[in-house]
Amino acid sequence: MYSYKWLKTLILVMFFACLVSAAQAATYGYMIVRGKDQTLIEREISTIDRLIKTWDNGEVLYVHTVKSGGAFFFKKITSTIFFAGNRTDISNFLTQGPYEGDYLRDITVSFTFSSLRDKKGYEGEINTTYTRKFTNIRNALETIQNKTCDILWNDLKAGKASSYKKHLVSNELIEPRANIVFYSMQPTEDNRLLGVSFTPEKITNSRE
Repeated sequence: MYSYKWLKTLILVMFFACLVSAAQAATYGYMIVRGKDQTLIEREISTIDRLIKTWDNGEVLYVHTVKSGGAFFFKKITSTIFFAGNRTDISNFLTQGPYEGDYLRDITVSFTFSSLRDKKGYEGEINTTYTRKFTNIRNALETIQNKTCDILWNDLKAGKASSYKKHLVSNELIEPRANIVFYSMQPTEDNRLLGVSFTPEKITNSRE
Protein backbone atom coordinates (compact mmCIF):
# COMPACT_ATOMS: atom_id res chain seq x y z
CA MET A 1 0.00 0.00 0.00
CA TYR A 2 2.86 2.31 0.87
CA SER A 3 4.52 1.58 -2.48
CA TYR A 4 1.32 2.39 -4.36
CA LYS A 5 0.94 5.77 -2.61
CA TRP A 6 4.61 6.55 -3.22
CA LEU A 7 4.28 5.66 -6.89
CA LYS A 8 1.11 7.75 -7.22
CA THR A 9 2.86 10.73 -5.61
CA LEU A 10 5.86 10.31 -7.89
CA ILE A 11 3.64 10.26 -10.97
CA LEU A 12 1.90 13.46 -9.85
CA VAL A 13 5.23 15.17 -9.21
CA MET A 14 6.49 14.16 -12.65
CA PHE A 15 3.25 15.32 -14.26
CA PHE A 16 3.47 18.80 -12.74
CA ALA A 17 7.19 18.96 -13.52
CA CYS A 18 6.36 18.27 -17.15
CA LEU A 19 3.75 21.03 -17.12
CA VAL A 20 6.25 23.50 -15.72
CA SER A 21 8.88 22.37 -18.20
CA ALA A 22 6.46 22.77 -21.10
CA ALA A 23 5.51 26.24 -19.90
CA GLN A 24 9.17 27.25 -19.73
CA ALA A 25 10.19 25.54 -22.98
CA ALA A 26 11.72 27.70 -25.65
CA THR A 27 9.36 29.37 -28.10
CA TYR A 28 10.53 30.84 -31.38
CA GLY A 29 9.85 34.17 -33.00
CA TYR A 30 11.13 36.67 -35.52
CA MET A 31 11.22 40.42 -35.90
CA ILE A 32 12.23 42.77 -38.71
CA VAL A 33 14.50 45.82 -38.48
CA ARG A 34 14.54 48.21 -41.42
CA GLY A 35 16.67 51.24 -42.25
CA LYS A 36 19.23 52.81 -44.57
CA ASP A 37 22.37 53.01 -42.43
CA GLN A 38 24.23 49.72 -41.94
CA THR A 39 25.98 50.94 -38.78
CA LEU A 40 22.72 51.97 -37.13
CA ILE A 41 21.10 48.68 -38.10
CA GLU A 42 23.98 46.73 -36.57
CA ARG A 43 23.77 48.77 -33.35
CA GLU A 44 20.05 48.14 -33.13
CA ILE A 45 20.52 44.41 -33.65
CA SER A 46 23.25 44.36 -30.99
CA THR A 47 20.90 46.09 -28.52
CA ILE A 48 18.13 43.60 -29.29
CA ASP A 49 20.58 40.72 -28.89
CA ARG A 50 21.61 41.95 -25.41
CA LEU A 51 17.95 42.32 -24.41
CA ILE A 52 17.00 38.82 -25.57
CA LYS A 53 19.94 37.33 -23.68
CA THR A 54 18.43 38.64 -20.44
CA TRP A 55 15.44 36.32 -20.89
CA ASP A 56 15.31 32.76 -19.61
CA ASN A 57 16.38 30.63 -22.60
CA GLY A 58 16.74 33.83 -24.63
CA GLU A 59 18.95 33.56 -27.71
CA VAL A 60 19.31 35.17 -31.13
CA LEU A 61 19.56 32.27 -33.55
CA TYR A 62 20.15 33.92 -36.90
CA VAL A 63 20.09 37.31 -38.61
CA HIS A 64 19.18 37.46 -42.30
CA THR A 65 20.03 40.78 -43.99
CA VAL A 66 18.96 41.98 -47.42
CA LYS A 67 20.40 45.13 -49.03
CA SER A 68 18.84 46.83 -52.03
CA GLY A 69 19.20 50.14 -53.84
CA GLY A 70 22.38 52.02 -54.62
CA ALA A 71 22.67 55.62 -53.41
CA PHE A 72 21.82 56.38 -49.78
CA PHE A 73 18.49 57.98 -50.71
CA PHE A 74 17.33 54.75 -52.38
CA LYS A 75 19.20 52.32 -50.14
CA LYS A 76 17.15 49.87 -48.13
CA ILE A 77 18.38 47.39 -45.52
CA THR A 78 16.08 44.76 -44.07
CA SER A 79 17.30 42.47 -41.29
CA THR A 80 15.14 39.61 -40.03
CA ILE A 81 16.12 38.37 -36.57
CA PHE A 82 15.18 34.84 -35.54
CA PHE A 83 15.25 34.19 -31.81
CA ALA A 84 14.25 31.82 -29.03
CA GLY A 85 12.87 32.51 -25.57
CA ASN A 86 9.97 31.92 -23.23
CA ARG A 87 6.51 32.73 -24.52
CA THR A 88 5.86 35.49 -21.97
CA ASP A 89 9.05 37.37 -22.82
CA ILE A 90 8.43 37.03 -26.55
CA SER A 91 4.82 38.19 -26.18
CA ASN A 92 5.87 41.29 -24.22
CA PHE A 93 8.62 42.02 -26.70
CA LEU A 94 6.41 41.73 -29.78
CA THR A 95 3.47 43.68 -28.34
CA GLN A 96 5.40 46.49 -26.68
CA GLY A 97 8.18 47.03 -29.22
CA PRO A 98 8.01 49.05 -32.46
CA TYR A 99 9.00 46.12 -34.65
CA GLU A 100 7.11 43.91 -37.06
CA GLY A 101 7.27 40.29 -35.99
CA ASP A 102 5.46 37.20 -34.77
CA TYR A 103 5.80 33.79 -33.20
CA LEU A 104 7.20 30.96 -35.28
CA ARG A 105 5.84 27.45 -35.17
CA ASP A 106 6.15 25.14 -38.16
CA ILE A 107 8.62 26.30 -40.80
CA THR A 108 8.31 25.02 -44.35
CA VAL A 109 11.58 25.13 -46.27
CA SER A 110 11.48 24.96 -50.06
CA PHE A 111 14.56 23.67 -51.89
CA THR A 112 15.09 24.27 -55.62
CA PHE A 113 18.13 22.87 -57.41
CA SER A 114 18.75 24.10 -60.96
CA SER A 115 21.36 23.39 -63.61
CA LEU A 116 21.69 23.77 -67.38
CA ARG A 117 21.13 21.02 -69.92
CA ASP A 118 24.02 22.25 -72.05
CA LYS A 119 26.93 24.63 -71.56
CA LYS A 120 25.39 27.44 -73.60
CA GLY A 121 21.95 27.13 -72.08
CA TYR A 122 20.16 26.56 -75.38
CA GLU A 123 18.27 23.53 -74.10
CA GLY A 124 17.04 25.15 -70.91
CA GLU A 125 17.26 24.06 -67.29
CA ILE A 126 16.84 20.96 -65.21
CA ASN A 127 15.02 21.64 -61.93
CA THR A 128 14.42 19.67 -58.76
CA THR A 129 12.09 21.15 -56.12
CA TYR A 130 10.89 19.74 -52.83
CA THR A 131 9.82 20.99 -49.40
CA ARG A 132 10.46 19.96 -45.81
CA LYS A 133 8.52 21.00 -42.71
CA PHE A 134 10.28 21.72 -39.42
CA THR A 135 8.69 22.21 -36.02
CA ASN A 136 12.03 23.35 -34.59
CA ILE A 137 13.40 26.58 -36.10
CA ARG A 138 16.94 25.52 -35.13
CA ASN A 139 16.71 22.50 -37.39
CA ALA A 140 15.33 24.61 -40.22
CA LEU A 141 18.21 27.09 -39.89
CA GLU A 142 20.70 24.26 -40.21
CA THR A 143 19.68 23.96 -43.85
CA ILE A 144 21.33 27.31 -44.65
CA GLN A 145 23.91 27.92 -41.92
CA ASN A 146 27.51 27.12 -42.92
CA LYS A 147 26.31 25.86 -46.29
CA THR A 148 27.81 26.37 -49.74
CA CYS A 149 26.53 25.45 -53.19
CA ASP A 150 28.79 22.39 -53.25
CA ILE A 151 27.64 21.21 -49.83
CA LEU A 152 23.96 21.55 -50.79
CA TRP A 153 24.44 19.60 -54.02
CA ASN A 154 26.33 16.89 -52.12
CA ASP A 155 23.39 16.77 -49.67
CA LEU A 156 21.05 16.28 -52.65
CA LYS A 157 23.32 13.55 -54.01
CA ALA A 158 23.31 11.74 -50.65
CA GLY A 159 19.59 12.12 -49.94
CA LYS A 160 17.99 12.06 -53.38
CA ALA A 161 20.44 10.28 -55.66
CA SER A 162 18.01 9.82 -58.56
CA SER A 163 17.16 13.53 -58.58
CA TYR A 164 20.85 14.43 -58.50
CA LYS A 165 21.70 12.12 -61.41
CA LYS A 166 19.15 13.73 -63.73
CA HIS A 167 21.16 16.97 -63.50
CA LEU A 168 24.37 15.35 -64.74
CA VAL A 169 25.42 16.10 -68.32
CA SER A 170 28.35 13.95 -69.40
CA ASN A 171 28.83 13.21 -65.70
CA GLU A 172 29.08 16.88 -64.66
CA LEU A 173 26.88 19.66 -63.35
CA ILE A 174 26.58 22.72 -65.57
CA GLU A 175 26.11 26.01 -63.70
CA PRO A 176 24.53 24.47 -60.59
CA ARG A 177 22.43 26.70 -58.36
CA ALA A 178 20.42 26.13 -55.21
CA ASN A 179 17.65 28.34 -53.83
CA ILE A 180 16.24 27.91 -50.34
CA VAL A 181 13.13 29.76 -49.14
CA PHE A 182 11.64 29.79 -45.65
CA TYR A 183 7.90 30.09 -45.11
CA SER A 184 5.91 30.37 -41.91
CA MET A 185 3.54 27.39 -41.89
CA GLN A 186 2.39 27.10 -45.50
CA PRO A 187 4.58 27.85 -48.58
CA THR A 188 2.76 30.94 -49.87
CA GLU A 189 4.24 34.34 -50.71
CA ASP A 190 2.35 35.98 -47.85
CA ASN A 191 4.16 33.62 -45.46
CA ARG A 192 7.62 34.08 -46.97
CA LEU A 193 10.29 34.79 -44.34
CA LEU A 194 13.57 34.69 -46.23
CA GLY A 195 15.36 33.41 -49.28
CA VAL A 196 18.98 32.43 -49.90
CA SER A 197 20.48 31.66 -53.33
CA PHE A 198 23.68 29.65 -53.69
CA THR A 199 26.00 29.49 -56.70
CA PRO A 200 29.63 28.29 -56.77
CA GLU A 201 30.71 31.94 -56.81
CA LYS A 202 28.52 33.56 -54.15
CA ILE A 203 25.64 33.42 -51.69
CA THR A 204 22.85 35.97 -52.07
CA ASN A 205 20.13 36.83 -49.57
CA SER A 206 16.76 37.78 -51.03
CA ARG A 207 13.80 39.64 -49.55
CA GLU A 208 12.46 38.71 -46.13
